[in-house]
Amino acid sequence: MPYAKLWSKIPVTIAFSLLITAGSSLLAATAEELIERQTGNNPFSGQFCDYTSFQASVVGDRLLMFGGNLTINKGANSKEKRELEPGFQFFSMLLNETFQATASVSEYLRREPDPAAEKRIASMRDGGAYSYNGDIYFYGGQQLFNAGDDDLIYKCTPTSRDIVWNSAAINGNVRRTITKGASVDASSENKGFYFGGQSIIAKGSDDAQADRVLNGTLSNNLIVVSFSSGKQEFANITASASRSRPLTQSNLLFVPAGKEGILVNLGGDDGTGDGAWEDLQVFDIGSSTWFNQRTRGNLTSGNSRYPGPGTCSVVQSDGDNHFIYVYGGSNRAPGQSQLAILTIPTFQWFTVSKRSYPSKVNAQCQLVGERQMLILGGRSSNGRGDCGGNSFLEILDISSLDIVSIFPNSNPFTPPPLVRTASNSSNPLDGWTDPELQGLYEVQYQTFAQRNRESKSEKGPIIGGVVGGVAGVIILGIIAVFFIMRSHRKKSTRDVKEAVAEVKRNSAAQPFLGHPSPAFTSGEYPNAYPHGHPPSQSYKDDYIVEAPANPAPVELPPSTPAMRPIELPS
Repeated sequence: MPYAKLWSKIPVTIAFSLLITAGSSLLAATAEELIERQTGNNPFSGQFCDYTSFQASVVGDRLLMFGGNLTINKGANSKEKRELEPGFQFFSMLLNETFQATASVSEYLRREPDPAAEKRIASMRDGGAYSYNGDIYFYGGQQLFNAGDDDLIYKCTPTSRDIVWNSAAINGNVRRTITKGASVDASSENKGFYFGGQSIIAKGSDDAQADRVLNGTLSNNLIVVSFSSGKQEFANITASASRSRPLTQSNLLFVPAGKEGILVNLGGDDGTGDGAWEDLQVFDIGSSTWFNQRTRGNLTSGNSRYPGPGTCSVVQSDGDNHFIYVYGGSNRAPGQSQLAILTIPTFQWFTVSKRSYPSKVNAQCQLVGERQMLILGGRSSNGRGDCGGNSFLEILDISSLDIVSIFPNSNPFTPPPLVRTASNSSNPLDGWTDPELQGLYEVQYQTFAQRNRESKSEKGPIIGGVVGGVAGVIILGIIAVFFIMRSHRKKSTRDVKEAVAEVKRNSAAQPFLGHPSPAFTSGEYPNAYPHGHPPSQSYKDDYIVEAPANPAPVELPPSTPAMRPIELPS
């Protein structure tokens, strides 16, 4: 049957329904394709295996992950050869969405668009990422291709639509050529820190060449970047080898203690296989001073004395007590303790062993909310050649110490029972290794913004006092001048009144008050007033010479207007 005839037999309402349904399906397919293309619902070209050596940073409600090594399985099963996916790596997770970590990685992990011309930062291993005022700044790391200038770093500005890439200059005798160090973003201080690592040689702009790591070169420099509106300042603080030995792949944490906060550096590798576990390296930001602090507690698990390098960590505070959670490590095999907790100020270690804890090396840890620690990426430490059984994301509840699947959790943080007893003390169990550190630690911490507001509020009364004091002196001066003038004014008025009264008293005896002539000068003042009266003097009773009695005129003669009585002020 021809389509026209068939269409004519379909009722109009049904025809419209079919058109609407078909159009909706087409629009839905187009929208779904657009969303998939924009958000990357299929972010990998093969089966996900592991993701390591990348940087993670939270901006607003997004967790962004840059660079690193992504290993995938391009075969049909886990026995196929694993391959490193070359090129650009840039992923994101929305932190305002509810999801399950057990679901497919494509349900919550999105691949961001390739910025094409700016692949340098997205091809970087290790390094540090620092967020300030909506921008993310990158420092250090080994670039796999398109190696850049020594004096430039890169930054990006995530927006609701895209990612804007720019470069930023380095100053303060600092170079970007360092990798495998420890970084921390101290956002409450508007600062970022990068400690230790190995030196690298930049190989230029040739895409075929990568930065080369100089093995055996360990640095104990602390790079500090301070952010302010429109600029960033870099500083290089060389640590004393006796207080801060060089380390690679350690964990640097910002602890809100002391006047401007302290940094705790732990773990890593010092070239012998050991790191900073029993003796921690502590940096006081306010005084730019390194200290050592002895810890107590047993970290041994299985055959390994320490967790080793490749750990990740977060810090959470409960009043004056701080808890550092350290996960994974290259020395921890499946079945061994993957979690260690350090309490401050007791500086005591605790280890936690649970079968639900997967083994992780070179993962990234981020604290989201008050009690959920996201363990991102990493690889299994069991040495398997396939993709392993670990998922990209594990969520640790740092209060219950359980691996959970639902994100997010808005409940407040409470210290786990394991560490509550240790948090009752306000001093290290073995005392302060550096007594000066005790004094610094006991100072109540305030954020940069709080100190800035307090400084302004303190300057206000000082400036107000100075201004008020000056104003007070001026006011007192004005009052003094007013009373002096008023006194003179009253005196002048009184003199005028007396003069007027005297004129009235003598008006009956004097025809007028003219200039005294020699004929009327008393013998006591023979030549006292040759010109009429003393200069700048008012007439006084003593100076008036009596004249013969005459009838008083009705008014003063017009020839003597200057001697008319002065009007009283109103």
